[in-house]
Amino acid sequence: MIKYLFIFLTLSFSVNSLADTAYIGADYVLADIDIYNENAKPSMTAIRLGVSNNNIAFEAQYLLSTSTDNIYRMEFDLEESKGLYMVFQSEDMQGFHFDVSLGYAINELTVTGPTETYNGTDEYKGFSWGASIQQKIPYMDNMKIRLGYQSYFKNSDLAITGIALGLTYQF
Repeated sequence: MIKYLFIFLTLSFSVNSLADTAYIGADYVLADIDIYNENAKPSMTAIRLGVSNNNIAFEAQYLLSTSTDNIYRMEFDLEESKGLYMVFQSEDMQGFHFDVSLGYAINELTVTGPTETYNGTDEYKGFSWGASIQQKIPYMDNMKIRLGYQSYFKNSDLAITGIALGLTYQF
């Protein structure tokens, strides 16, 4: 992950002259792992780094597990999720703006349980998308509060989604 963060920061500083703003965000994410219509809801912490120009941003996200949840005595832990996104941002309207993100995510899911059940770690990669709304915080010009929904992975058997609440700081 350090390698990806270094590459992202190098690219963001090299295109800094082209970018309007750079930002960093931290979110609490309540994940939902839906497997065969059964749900586990582990929580996660997300860090978002991005550069924006003309209402289009390039964003890197890294999520790290803070808790697990279980289904039928099997614990589901979304160990980590890494993603790169193109974020389409609306204009500010009375302090609010809306974002839609499209990208690619790599998710690491660990399942542990009794010896007669599946135990292991699997990686799920693919298309990821999200939508969020942000509100400027009064008297803090560079801070915004963010509420978002993110779909990290989906196929016919498994869906990994999350609701995020956090803060964004623009440089």
